[in-house]
Parts: sequence; structure tokens; C-alpha cells
Amino acid sequence: MERISQIFSELYDKVLIKYQNSPARSTAFPEMSANDEHYIDLLYTLKNATGTSFAIAAKISKPAATRIIQRFIAAGYLTKHPSKQDKRISYLTLTKAVRNHCRKNYQLFDSVFLECTAALTKEEQAQLQLLLRKINQKI
Repeated sequence: MERISQIFSELYDKVLIKYQNSPARSTAFPEMSANDEHYIDLLYTLKNATGTSFAIAAKISKPAATRIIQRFIAAGYLTKHPSKQDKRISYLTLTKAVRNHCRKNYQLFDSVFLECTAALTKEEQAQLQLLLRKINQKI
């Protein structure tokens, strides 16, 4: 019997290759590293992101978050603006081009994932979702 780790690795590789090789994938920011993409994705999903909320979501120190934020601002990926209620708080906003990049890649990944899970029944998809959520909570 194949080990789960081997099956997972093969599945991951296949999905990643389908995603990366898709002509629908956004290529607006080819200079973005995989780590940058990860941090941009976190910022994309955060509501009213601040340096502190970003550091917590990324599981990094506040000084490391500050360095990343400054680099993203310099690269034109992100803007920073003070809160209207509390000037000590600054909110982080991805630029429109980066938000579009994220949205396009999310749509593509959803499409690739739906294509990959099409072999499963609705019940199997629900069970897979439950299992993946359980694993994700432990990581």
C-alpha cells in the first residue's frame, strides 16, 4: 500500500504544475518570490491589516513584519495609511494591481482544484474537505 505522504506529494506536485503552467495564471509580478507570494496572500485575506495583525498571521516577529512591509511599500505592492480614529494605528492596503493579481490566482487555483476533485462524488468532496480542515488546524 502506498504511503499517504507519497500520495500527498504526488498530488501536490501535479496540482502545482497544473497551476503554474496555466496560461490563466497572473504573471504581473514575476519578481515576487514564493515567500513574497505567501505574505501577499496573507495580506490579501486579512481584513483591515496592520503590522501587528500581519506579524501574527505570518507567525513572524514584529521587526521582521516591519521589514517585509517596508520592502513591499518600496516595491509598490502595498500602501500604508493611518486610521481615522486612532493615528497610532496604520492600515496596510495592497495596491489595485496586486489585489487583481491575487484575485486572478485565487480564481485559477479554485478552477484547478475543482478540476482535480471532479473525480469525487459530492459526499467524498465533503469528506475530503472535513479531513483537510482537520489537518490544516493541526499545522
